Amino acid sequence: MRHGGKVFGSTAAALALTFGAAQCAPFAATTVAAEAASQTVTGRLAVVGGTVDPATLDARINGAPASIAADGTIVATVPDADQYQLSITGPGIFDAVFTFGAAEVARPGGAHALPPVELVARAPGRVEMFFGGDTMLGRRFEEPIWGERALIRPESRAADMAALIAPMRPYFAGSDLASLNLETVLAAGELANAPDKSVVFHTHSDAAQALADAGIDYVSLGNNHVYDYVEPGLAATTAALDRAKIAWSGAGPNEAEALKAARIAVGGNLYAMLGFVGWKGTAQPNQVAEAKKGGAAFGSDENIAAAVAREAKAGHAPIVQYHGSSEYSARPTAISERRMKLAIDRGAALVVSHHPHVAHGLELHKGRLIAYSLGNYLFDQYFPETHAAFALKVWMDGDTLFRAEIVPIQILDYRPVPAVGDMRQAALRRIIDLSAERGTAIGIVGGHGVIVPGAPATAPRLCPATAGSRLAIYRYDLHAPSAPCAAAGAGPAGRDLLMRGDFEAMRHGDASDRSWAILGANADLIAPGHGGRQALRLRADGASMVLAPKTFFRATGARRYTLSGWVRTGDKAEIEALVQQQPKGSNRLRALETAPARGFGSTRLSGMGWQPFRFDLELGTDAAALPLRPLLRIRDAKEVMLDDIAFIAWEAEGPEGETPPGRSHAEAGE
Repeated sequence: MRHGGKVFGSTAAALALTFGAAQCAPFAATTVAAEAASQTVTGRLAVVGGTVDPATLDARINGAPASIAADGTIVATVPDADQYQLSITGPGIFDAVFTFGAAEVARPGGAHALPPVELVARAPGRVEMFFGGDTMLGRRFEEPIWGERALIRPESRAADMAALIAPMRPYFAGSDLASLNLETVLAAGELANAPDKSVVFHTHSDAAQALADAGIDYVSLGNNHVYDYVEPGLAATTAALDRAKIAWSGAGPNEAEALKAARIAVGGNLYAMLGFVGWKGTAQPNQVAEAKKGGAAFGSDENIAAAVAREAKAGHAPIVQYHGSSEYSARPTAISERRMKLAIDRGAALVVSHHPHVAHGLELHKGRLIAYSLGNYLFDQYFPETHAAFALKVWMDGDTLFRAEIVPIQILDYRPVPAVGDMRQAALRRIIDLSAERGTAIGIVGGHGVIVPGAPATAPRLCPATAGSRLAIYRYDLHAPSAPCAAAGAGPAGRDLLMRGDFEAMRHGDASDRSWAILGANADLIAPGHGGRQALRLRADGASMVLAPKTFFRATGARRYTLSGWVRTGDKAEIEALVQQQPKGSNRLRALETAPARGFGSTRLSGMGWQPFRFDLELGTDAAALPLRPLLRIRDAKEVMLDDIAFIAWEAEGPEGETPPGRSHAEAGE
């Protein structure tokens, strides 16, 4: 077995790969498994913020009725499934929804149990708000790349848009106020006269009604794309929203109008919804509203302070949405952080931010919540770094935060779905770590992150869950997130860039993961997997099979990486690890087709059961600054199963023995 190997220039073998659409086998959505049997699934609920008679609650697991005992114990008999969604409704609580993967529900001895959940009791003046991040339904939704299927077709546009919104709808259908950042122009036809920008967004105006039908009440227009088609585009956008009866703010035909709030009465409270963009832009005309031109509300210190103070003085609790900071970053810029805290200082009850396309941390500033970036929500980016994000649910007692929940989401097939498995773990870990830097503790309840002002959370623990090839995979135990770890470990020192190598989150309904490139094979899912319900099965239709992320990861700055996982085949075969990098200054899509892939390790498989593999990669200083992606090539096998694959970027030199993957604070992005 040959592990390791430094990749420098021509000393490593090169493989020319072309990952065009014709060479990428479509992912088959069928799991091969025995006929589904019924399972008894248990759980436990608690109510916070009040008392509720369990007899008044209706609980369902995957739609099947569940009983609730006086002590909160939940029991239901449901067919075996890839995912289990618990929904609870009742007159004394806010509707609650929690989704878990099969591996998150499986317990020792064959039992099936949901992690404990908490419900929020209704109280006079208490309201629930839901916030999602960057949203648009144009570009690749209608005209996909790589020969992929279109998700929005002219002949079925309304139904297609509704289907994209549907997976997360249960999470906000019962909210008093549901909000998104609408980062696109809405218009029924083609628009002209776009400024000279590298990217402009256009979505058919039918999207406004689709959002309204789903239950979206308000959108922020304070962003860098609302003015992509100047005055006609802005006018068409606001007209479409008005027809759909969706409230909006953050843009207007002039500065005075753009700085106005959307004043909304909810639950006996008056809220002022404000939206701002953090910079003017260099295109001409620029993207912000001025005295005699339209655009987004410019989020200068002066504008934010004045608008927030004005609304607070008028008796409306200001809710600020700020669109700023650097794309694909890990933390807000200094100017963005200052402005968001200024909004709180001037009276804002809550600040929610977006634009980086990836998640940032959260902070309680003077007891009021700032979410520095939600990441994407409904967006067509294929970059894997953008696929782990979160939606935010907050319960407000007037202008006072009672509770916040971070709902991890996965951008799957360009749409938001509840994150499970490794995708949930990646989202939670990033948010918990970045929030801890700011002194804000986040607990875990029901697979969601939880913030309760005045009640510091017990920090969740990352514990080693799986060992193999001298690696320990660290995860949060959703059933007992703060309990001491059963096994000792050194703790995370790296970050898994794949976030989806457990193959537990490859699909949700008709949404199927389109992030993998597969050459020389047909692919489907097969049960059981190595560490969960399912694994990826490749069946060769050529001399060799290759599996890789469909695009490059942004350079992390790390010099050391590890590609690891588990493989099973009935044949004796060879598995080889390769790395492909995007040359400096080259086009990303062109580099995927032409840049060579160099080997950095290989091993022969014996064909007996699940076997671990690990290949270590060390890059030179220049190579460490380039985007990269790993590839696995399998030779001499007709069929192979793969599971629990990780591509780990190491923070620093680790011990020679067990070097566990986990997190790093390197910035991720497009």
